[in-house]
Amino acid sequence: MALRKIVVGMDLTPGSEVAARRAGEIAARHGAEVVLVFAANVPEQPEVPASMAPTAAALVKVLDDRLSANRDELGAMRERVAAATGATVSQLIVDEFADDALVAAATEGGADLIVTGSRGRTGLRRWLLGSVAEHVVRQADISVLVARAGDPDHGFARIVVGTDFSPGATIALARAVELAEPGAVIDLVHCYHMPLLRPLPGVDPVLAEDFHNLSTELVADAHARGEAAVAVHAGAPVTFRIHVVDEHPREAVCDLAEKVGADLVAVGSHGRRGLRRLILGSVAEATVRHAPCSVLVAR
Repeated sequence: MALRKIVVGMDLTPGSEVAARRAGEIAARHGAEVVLVFAANVPEQPEVPASMAPTAAALVKVLDDRLSANRDELGAMRERVAAATGATVSQLIVDEFADDALVAAATEGGADLIVTGSRGRTGLRRWLLGSVAEHVVRQADISVLVARAGDPDHGFARIVVGTDFSPGATIALARAVELAEPGAVIDLVHCYHMPLLRPLPGVDPVLAEDFHNLSTELVADAHARGEAAVAVHAGAPVTFRIHVVDEHPREAVCDLAEKVGADLVAVGSHGRRGLRRLILGSVAEATVRHAPCSVLVAR
């Protein structure tokens, strides 16, 4: 799963420069190319009555000047990222909404990874307006790294990987190993949850014993599957730790990341869309929303 091209969503904010520098750092290690993608309104001369032509021309000039300034600012950011990381960096301006532009540029350019920043929007405003990062996670057919400001400038040294041992989770672990610094610690966490089977304390000792035996068997099986998953990466210069917890993954993954001071969380995505995603939610999107650090959603 070698990285050859990384597409980065840019809005010319400090957060997007964090994402660009992170992408440049990864690209430099893997010999990949970075493409900075900026979504803009590219002005065209509208067809208007002659009486409105001066006003239309003035508006187009304002938009042209703004686009030119954005292009210059994007170019300056590209030069800073290239100088800081040593990566090959290019830029692209697309006349499209930000999330659509980023996904389209990645698809058409044959990218292997999308990197985007996050403004950490929460509450009603986030629910009403959505989040470009979450929209990209939902729409993209390739892995997405949501970089957060405040992460260390060096590579990822403390990584939490949520796994259900699905193909997506397998790829998430592989991507985490790829992005890990030598000597990094990777915590692999699997969650199981059986609220409907849990017996009431003291009501039925036989059922309680059966429940305990079942839980013990599930934990042992999960540990064995975890050992098999990390054995694939036995040659990687990282340390693996396996956790099996009786919690919901949306809480457990973020809680563990907070506890160990992670600088990256990696999860797989089942690509859930439409009504099913709305009703059941998405562990990947919830992790993007609540994780205390950068998040990699692997596909």
